[in-house]
Amino acid sequence: MQKQLVESEAHIRALNEQILNMLMVVSHDVRSPLVSIEATLKLLVRGVYGELHEGAKNTVTDLYERVNRLRGTAEECLGKASVVTGDIDFEREVLDLREDIIDPVLDELSQEIENQGIVIDNRLGSIPASKIPIKADKVWLRVVFRNLFRNAIKHGGKQCTMAFGFENCGANYKLNVYNSGEPIPADFQEKLFSKFFRVEKEAKKAGQGMGLGLHLVREIIQKHGGDIWYEAKEYGSNFVFTLPCD
Repeated sequence: MQKQLVESEAHIRALNEQILNMLMVVSHDVRSPLVSIEATLKLLVRGVYGELHEGAKNTVTDLYERVNRLRGTAEECLGKASVVTGDIDFEREVLDLREDIIDPVLDELSQEIENQGIVIDNRLGSIPASKIPIKADKVWLRVVFRNLFRNAIKHGGKQCTMAFGFENCGANYKLNVYNSGEPIPADFQEKLFSKFFRVEKEAKKAGQGMGLGLHLVREIIQKHGGDIWYEAKEYGSNFVFTLPCD
């Protein structure tokens, strides 16, 4: 019986590894054509191939937004499978933090933000309009902001206030994502970035995910040479993280 249990466990482990590898491959392969479709639709909306009449433009815009969200879902699947297998590969390039990372993620989540009636308050923090160069992996850094923004939407709740800020500290950029929802209880704060951890009240709800989001965020930020931590505020939650400037 002991031998059978060991063999069964080994079989399940191998099967899980195959499933995760397959998920990574599929997510990667699905993402590539979605990026191309998204770019083409964006050019159509901008009128690069000729002006569209209003009805056609609205349809193409809707398609663009749907493909944008689907590409984000593919990146999330790729990220969560990668963090379980420990296989996070980076391709660093010089990016603009707002144009290449933050704005595309906000566009992707715009419908969720609107549906929840969330207010983005720039008085509590904002990203400068000027270019902010950073050498990073575009896909993985978008995963960071996507997870932090989605956490702010989910935990902030309807009609909450959300803000994100930036500070140039010389060798590092210091960034944050804030929401005015209920702060995370002190007992859970030290475990926030642990693999498979979820706040108890969220874990009881169906369909709340695997608890890999913040663990993945920390892995990505640390691989970029930065760090992340949580700050409980009197009226909300604040996730603060650093990234090297070069």
